[in-house]
Amino acid sequence: MIDAIFVPTAVLFGGAALEIVLARFLTRSAKGWLAFAIAVVALLSVAPLLPEVRDGQALSATLLDWDAAVPLAYHVDGLSVLFMLMGTGIGAAILLYAVGYMQEEEHGTTRFYALMLVFIGGLMVLVCSANLLIMYFAWELIGLCSYFLVSFWYQQQPAADGARKVLIITHFAGYGLLAAIMLLYARTGTFLWTDPAIAAALSTGIVVLMLVAAMAKSVMYPLHTWIPEAMNAPTPVSALLHSACYVKAGVFLVARMYSIGPWQAMAPALLLVGCVTMFVGVVFALKQTDLKRLLAFHTVSQLGYIVTGLALNTGLGVAAGLYYIASHALFKGTLFMCAGAVQHATGTRDLRQLGGLYSRMPVTTGIWIVAAAAIMGVPMTNGFVAKWLLFDAALDAHQAVVVLIAWAVSMLTAFSFLKATVSGFFGSPASAIDARQIREVPASMQIGMGVLAGLCVLFGVAPQLLLAPVVAPAVRSLGFAWDVQTSWLGVGTGSDTVGVTAGAVVVLTAALLGAGAYRLLRVSTGKAVPAFSGGDPLPIGDRLGPSDFAEMAEAAFKPVYSLDPDPLYLRIWAAIRDFAAAVGRVATARLERHAPAAVAACTAAVCLGVWLT
Repeated sequence: MIDAIFVPTAVLFGGAALEIVLARFLTRSAKGWLAFAIAVVALLSVAPLLPEVRDGQALSATLLDWDAAVPLAYHVDGLSVLFMLMGTGIGAAILLYAVGYMQEEEHGTTRFYALMLVFIGGLMVLVCSANLLIMYFAWELIGLCSYFLVSFWYQQQPAADGARKVLIITHFAGYGLLAAIMLLYARTGTFLWTDPAIAAALSTGIVVLMLVAAMAKSVMYPLHTWIPEAMNAPTPVSALLHSACYVKAGVFLVARMYSIGPWQAMAPALLLVGCVTMFVGVVFALKQTDLKRLLAFHTVSQLGYIVTGLALNTGLGVAAGLYYIASHALFKGTLFMCAGAVQHATGTRDLRQLGGLYSRMPVTTGIWIVAAAAIMGVPMTNGFVAKWLLFDAALDAHQAVVVLIAWAVSMLTAFSFLKATVSGFFGSPASAIDARQIREVPASMQIGMGVLAGLCVLFGVAPQLLLAPVVAPAVRSLGFAWDVQTSWLGVGTGSDTVGVTAGAVVVLTAALLGAGAYRLLRVSTGKAVPAFSGGDPLPIGDRLGPSDFAEMAEAAFKPVYSLDPDPLYLRIWAAIRDFAAAVGRVATARLERHAPAAVAACTAAVCLGVWLT
């Protein structure tokens, strides 16, 4: 009988096979409901693992021991369960959303749902495997799934180009992980990271190779440039890729390295990368007018927060990072689904062509506001608790500069989402959509994104519901003590958090007093007051639009935009492509004219190589 820890993986891969077998007999809608049901079953199959893992036990089993050195062995601990719940839970919500989103798609729905299930299943293998080689297989499997899913509309050139860029950057960096695994095997004779010999064999060079792979997967600067090109995928793909299954693979590897062996000598460098990434990501988000590209760069910024927490190398920092991982999965998945709902209803995601959607899509607007509040860190949302924990962890680790950077980035995040919210959902509709019949999206889409938005509020009001049963075992599994004490709304109750809590209470009190004074003392004129423009002409419609905000951001942060590494990557890629084409032309001409000589030369070269080795 199959061990319980293999059941979620078996359900997902079996479900993908079932989608293919039953494709001829199912409607598009039925395929979606089947995929959703499979994801729910996978989520429920994770539940039996919770009691033992919460008690501090790690579950181990081997499915196929065909080779003593390369067994299909699982080692499920608290960290594994956190990612398993995240992948299957959020995956289920996104697949429910996809039922309505993909309803009008005439071709490729079988391919879509099968790949989505394999995508989630690949994450299960990655986070559960005790075998580093199998872990690398899963690492590349989710990369391959992302390539096929991003290029789902492969007949559109932007989709094909975006998928190619995703694959090239992450795949080449992934060779760093493979090289590190091979070096560890050469030194120890085992692929099992649970073997103490692996920890003893770790070196700075091996750690750097692993971190480079993690940086590319989790869009760390300067290996982040593939993320906006992935926005040409269907929205359920973008939501799953950003929230649970792809960018989180890199931060999982960073967290897992605490279990594998000592790597803390590189923590200061990773801390710097995290701070730079969170700042660069939000600055590039400020100038976006495409809603999904804006969210993509905010993923870069938010992953910077997560890596910063993990790199603090303290129990509180790791707790903040892991809680942030789950929180980001919830609010970013919600935001992408809202963006997809807007595009589904209006036919565009360009903020310059949107506006006034609140009156036509009130449910989507409300859900967007909740998720936007969470990513900004508004109290009573999980994003507030995540940032609170991170600030507290940074102060506890005597990293005041990190707090200042993270606070500044949080302010810019709020500015960016206020711009997007006002431009897209309020004000007057743009002329491009004013005359269109715009309706709310189907119920399945509303429920899918509504459930995640509800969890953002639940874990903001009562974060202990996530911290105690899920995050605490994950922190302990990485060798850190659990010393986080929080109450309702995430308020710290430990003796070492008195200063942070008192400061927050003072700020909140001041804000409430200021709001009360404003309400009591303001004088209403009863008529609209013209905006002061300093003598400059106002835009059409007498309001600042997305383009105006983008121009202000480009002017204010021009030095930061000059640090974009993407033009360099594109020049290198163009040079490689031109060189390959030139070699191909020369080689083809030579081989066609002198085929026998070419075959003889190749044969001689192979024989010489075999003899030398």
